This record gives sequence, C-alpha cells and structure tokens, in this order.
Amino acid sequence: MKRPQPTDGTCRDRRRPQGGRPAWVRPIQRAHRALDASMRLIVSCLATAARSDRCAHRRPIHSTRNLRDAGGRLVTASRRLVRAAQQIAKTNECIGQEPEHAAGVPEILIRTTQRWVGTAALLQQATEEVFGLHAEVLECLKAGLYVPERAPGRRPRILLTPRPAPIRAFLRARRSRAADRISPVLQRRRRTPRPAALSVPPRTSQGRAPPFSPVCPL
Repeated sequence: MKRPQPTDGTCRDRRRPQGGRPAWVRPIQRAHRALDASMRLIVSCLATAARSDRCAHRRPIHSTRNLRDAGGRLVTASRRLVRAAQQIAKTNECIGQEPEHAAGVPEILIRTTQRWVGTAALLQQATEEVFGLHAEVLECLKAGLYVPERAPGRRPRILLTPRPAPIRAFLRARRSRAADRISPVLQRRRRTPRPAALSVPPRTSQGRAPPFSPVCPL
C-alpha cells in the first residue's frame, strides 16, 4: 500500500532538481495561452459579424442567431483576458520573489502587457460591432424592413420496414444430404466437354497443311 502524499506541495519541490526553471515561466506561458485563446475567439466573432452584415437582409433570423452565439463567444474571450491579467500579475510577483533569476524578464512582461492591452481594445471593438449589429437587425425586424425567412421544412423521415428472412421456404428447398446440395454447384461450374474426335490435317515439309474442304473452289 502506497504512503499518502502531502498536499502542501513539499513533495513536488523535493522532486524538482537543482537549477530548474524559474517560477515566473509557468505563469507567463499561461498568460500567452489565454491571450491566444481570447484572440481566436475575437477574430471568429468579427468574421461572424461580417457575414451577418452581408446576409442580414436575406436571412435576418439566421443572422440574429449567429450574432447571439458570437456574443457568447465574446463573453468567453473576456474571461480568457481576465485570466491572462491574473497570470501577468502572478509573473510580476514571481519576479519580486526571485530577482536573481529574472534577467530580461521585465522586457518580456512589458511586451505581454502591451499585447494584453491590444487584445482588450480589439475585444471592445468586436463587442460594439457584434451587439450593435444585433440590435440593428432586431430593430429592422420589428419595423418590417426585414422579412423573416421561411423556416426550413423538415425532411421526410425514412422508415425501413424489417423484412424477415424466408426461413421456412429455405428449409423446404434445402436438401438433407450434403452431396445433393454440392452436386448442382459442381454441375454449373463444369466446363464444356470436348468433342469426341478431332480431324487435324497432317503436317507437311512447308508447314501445316490447309484444312480439308468438301467443296473444291475450282
């Protein structure tokens, strides 16, 4: 039976070899991953807004649904951005605790902070665009400027009726002996028999003789 491990993290620190990576590496990596995820969500929401703007007059209901989903993705992007800010703050704390291992880290922290500021500005722009377009499409629907598209009809459901195997007919036609069941198959596979006698003209010194002809051409 294994001895229970402590949960205070002492075992993890004891297993870490001497000269391991500094404590600020993990939070800065988490911050970059959160920023990447937030940027992907923002770009997808901007693309959704552009598509909805093009087809809102033809398919307003479909556009409102897409814009509503984009709004949910923007909320997720803002949460990723908050997580990135928390990891940046944690990185700053790690730099203060281990200044001897923080050579060049302030520059990395400054670039990460600048990236966070740019992502936050893009998130604000995408939020205004998506929610503003959503409200505009809803107003046009209420005013009657946009005609809702017809709901797609349901496809006919295909039901396959099970057909039971004709077991009784098979058993009636089945022969009891194995030889009786195999012999018809062998007869069908048997080749055409050869003729009993073949008349082949004899060979000559110049080659094979011409075939016999019952009628003379002269």
